[in-house]
Amino acid sequence: METVEPAYSSAEMAQILGREEHEIDLFKSGANLTGKRVLITGAAGSIGSTLSRAVAAVSPAQITLFDHDEFGLYRIRNTLEELQPKLQCRVALGDVRDRARLARVFAKERPEVVFHVAALKHVGLVEDNPAEGAATNVLGTRNVADAAMAVNAKAMVLISTDKAVCPRNIMGATKKLAEMVCRSKDISNTGRTRFVVVRFGNVFGSSGSVVPLFQRQIATQRAVTITHSKAERFFMTEREAVALLLDALQLGVCDMQPRGGVFIQDMGQRVLISDLAKRMIRAKGMIPDVDVPVVITGLRAGEKILENLHEPGEDVTSTLDSKISLAMSDLDHGVLQTVILGLEAACRLSDEEAALRILGDWLEPAEIAQDEKQKNIHRFDERKAK
Repeated sequence: METVEPAYSSAEMAQILGREEHEIDLFKSGANLTGKRVLITGAAGSIGSTLSRAVAAVSPAQITLFDHDEFGLYRIRNTLEELQPKLQCRVALGDVRDRARLARVFAKERPEVVFHVAALKHVGLVEDNPAEGAATNVLGTRNVADAAMAVNAKAMVLISTDKAVCPRNIMGATKKLAEMVCRSKDISNTGRTRFVVVRFGNVFGSSGSVVPLFQRQIATQRAVTITHSKAERFFMTEREAVALLLDALQLGVCDMQPRGGVFIQDMGQRVLISDLAKRMIRAKGMIPDVDVPVVITGLRAGEKILENLHEPGEDVTSTLDSKISLAMSDLDHGVLQTVILGLEAACRLSDEEAALRILGDWLEPAEIAQDEKQKNIHRFDERKAK
């Protein structure tokens, strides 16, 4: 998976994001991984590769990189071997939707800590391919969790997103269900494995963020396209994202923290996307709407104007880390199991209509009226009928 590097200095990043990057010591955050066997799904992606480099730096006993992207795995393995020549680095091609492949890899590598980064995260693509989104984001998460439990791993860490909060799009609904899968297992599991859920904002420069698109548009002095003049998002740097994963792992396996919560980092205030674009233009020595036009294109299907980090009704408490809070909420394990079985049947048959009906029930009524919710589902049916 190709990544566009931010190519901004720390000072420029602070100017663009409107805040300083959190003070980060990745060696300290990752110290509990020294001498451990670590497996990372989605290791070839932008966040996965940054996490892989951070884990490699703290001298794990072994790191296993799992992804379906052959060239991406080749590239990150070469990078790690150059940075850490003595590192025990293994690569495994595979898809998180393949339970048998996961079982074989986990049985062979016996990871003690699993970071589940693999996901379909592009809102528009998942909106058009709901069964694929469910198969990867929901069932894939269930598969990785089961594989981790089967080998008695100490912990599995799931990356989630603020789009899972009161979701208005299919990607957000799948990630909300993925959160629930891991929360449910953390609460009900009587074995050794703990499940740690970490909710991100937008990661600046990652392949799923708007930043690479803006960079390409600015580099060619084409119009920078923004969907809404008032759209705002939470942003974090890739280093902050990795630090959050490593710090949340330490918190998540601590017996002082209750089970079944979601860890969230303080990311400051939301950033107005139009301001972000203009700051990025200025950081390259150009003038917005003079050298590079800024154009409003309109909200895409399922897109919100504002994203939130917490759902209504979540009980948010502090943790041992002043930068990280823990959100707790009720969870109906029986309903979740019924949804998983339904999605499994729909995905096995590649039944997009059935997947839409199931996922449509998880589009948040507080964010979208019931009649609009039905329009959202019918819109997919109409599109497929054309």
